[in-house]
Amino acid sequence: MAAELTFLGKETHMASLEEVAKVFPLVPDPMVLVNGQGVIVLANSHTYSVFGYSDGALTGQRVEQLLPERFRASHGRHLDKYFQTPTARAMGTGLELWARRSDATEFPVEISLGPYRVLDAVYALATIRDISERKRMQAERQESLRQKELLEERARAAQLLADRNEALRAIFQASPLGIVTATREGIIDRWNSAAERIYGYTAEAAIGSSIWELHDEMDAEEDSATAEVRAAVNEGRELRNFLVTQRRKNGKVVDISVSSASFHDANGGNSGFVFLVDDVTARRTIEQQLRQSQKMEAVGQLTGGIAHDFNNLLSIIICNLELLQEKLEPESEDRELSDMALAAGLHGAELVKQILAFSRKQNLDSRRIDVNELVQSMMNLLARSLGEQIEIILELEPRAWPAIADRVQLQTAVVNLATNARDAMQRGGRLMIQTGNTALDENYAQQFAELNAGEYVVVSVTDTGKGMTPETVERAFDPFFTTKPPGEGTGLGLSMVFGFVKQSGGHVRIYSEVGQGTTVCLYLPRANGESSVAMPEQEMQSNPRTKGARILIVEDNLDLAKSANRVLTDAGFVTQEATSADEALAILKSGAKFDLLFTDIILTRGLNGIELAQELREILPDLKVLFSSGFSEAALRVSGKMLVAGNFIAKPYRKDDLVAKVNGLLEGNPVRV
Repeated sequence: MAAELTFLGKETHMASLEEVAKVFPLVPDPMVLVNGQGVIVLANSHTYSVFGYSDGALTGQRVEQLLPERFRASHGRHLDKYFQTPTARAMGTGLELWARRSDATEFPVEISLGPYRVLDAVYALATIRDISERKRMQAERQESLRQKELLEERARAAQLLADRNEALRAIFQASPLGIVTATREGIIDRWNSAAERIYGYTAEAAIGSSIWELHDEMDAEEDSATAEVRAAVNEGRELRNFLVTQRRKNGKVVDISVSSASFHDANGGNSGFVFLVDDVTARRTIEQQLRQSQKMEAVGQLTGGIAHDFNNLLSIIICNLELLQEKLEPESEDRELSDMALAAGLHGAELVKQILAFSRKQNLDSRRIDVNELVQSMMNLLARSLGEQIEIILELEPRAWPAIADRVQLQTAVVNLATNARDAMQRGGRLMIQTGNTALDENYAQQFAELNAGEYVVVSVTDTGKGMTPETVERAFDPFFTTKPPGEGTGLGLSMVFGFVKQSGGHVRIYSEVGQGTTVCLYLPRANGESSVAMPEQEMQSNPRTKGARILIVEDNLDLAKSANRVLTDAGFVTQEATSADEALAILKSGAKFDLLFTDIILTRGLNGIELAQELREILPDLKVLFSSGFSEAALRVSGKMLVAGNFIAKPYRKDDLVAKVNGLLEGNPVRV
């Protein structure tokens, strides 16, 4: 095998130590090869010259001989830990490292470690660089900078001492508010650094100009608010936190809070005016986002409540239709009608899921997923959906982190975004899907309501379509908002994406310009630790091993209770109904025995489903429990506890799903449906 050597972070293989020894002299820094016991096997000539040892003296010695005394005791533990999972890395990142020469002098170093294989043995390859000269130059530079800063500070101090308005100038320059003063004729004579930052004009450009001429450049279209500022100044009235919209030098529109007052000379005459200005654009954006979030939350509460009640109705419709179909001939006209009704009921269930997605009350099966694999698996589907006019481009980060999300909902979100992109590219174009990793810091997170700083996996969908106006972008996530003609869209697509990502603990951003296309970025939380494991699939039918099991059904909707009773009875179970928690407790206290409790969580009278289950388990400790609700598990926090995924079925449920759930719980193998 030809000898090869690399110091770029990859594991290296050599045929023998003799071949390693031939390559060592080529390295310009000290380099040692250490075995798993911490013994130096090889050292190059630079090691001996830098550390002051005679040639060959280090071979067979412990590597701690090259360390200062104070580090030797702990080094063995670090070495053992390294050999457990040897990887290429810089040693002691962020720490100051020191080495020791044979004469006991110490010097600062940088050390790079890498695993090194010779046949079946693994060694640690350490490259050591003496950075004494660098440290000396850095210290000299820092000292030079310190001296320079000291001289500048002394110069400033001397200037301030010579200035009779020292305190005023310090306040003027240090103020986070823009401070502008003008003579009574309106000529600017002071302009602090905050004013430069807010407006983009330097003090040199502003001083000597008319405040009103400069103001007109900032805000060419003078509105009533600007006119009010002018009138207050002319009349000598004070203004406090008066909001105006102005324009920076670069043309950007900003929201400005203005306070103004006149000041007088020793004789009481008007000497001029002072303006305090504050750029509140970011603050108003946050306030607007908060109002939007509150609006979305209010609509979500309303739609979520309606969806919960509607799920009860759909459960009755779907279960009864499925029971009815068992009695109809497959080719009969009545069967065709029932099929149509069942399809309509299932379509209604899908619409309810969309509403629950927006209101963040849908059921999410959040798991550790590979976003690259998910996107690639969708290529055939997207190609068929988008058509030949749309070119699909993938730019996937090879080292993309795993994300925590519901796989199906993420696929649905990408399809929704791709469909919107297709509609925006009527004459064809390019659709780009990208993945990546990012860390959102506190400064970024503070700009958005309900966003936590942390690490996120980004899935971006970009089109070359017609783009959106700022007004459309602002309303894009509103439920039922659509720019499509009547009958061509529900307006729930983007609101579903928004609700899904927010419920997943993520973040959504839209970047769009008219005529330039649109990018929608989904930020999903990075997965840490082990992924959850899917429950085994169960037979969607009656199970002989559980036939005859006794089930107590607690449902305050009488019609739904009857439908569930019929489904479970037909599946071979023995059932009894109760319309409230009190009625269920009375049944149990009368001496009746049950194997499983099937209860709605939201009961209108007395205890809720969680509390009822806790009471019944005190009477029957081995009682199995199956919860049901139109809300999701994530949305239901009753008695301070989260529900167990395997013990829950969402409304509206289908007949076979309910039977499979009951069978799985009775057999001790909960199934997710």
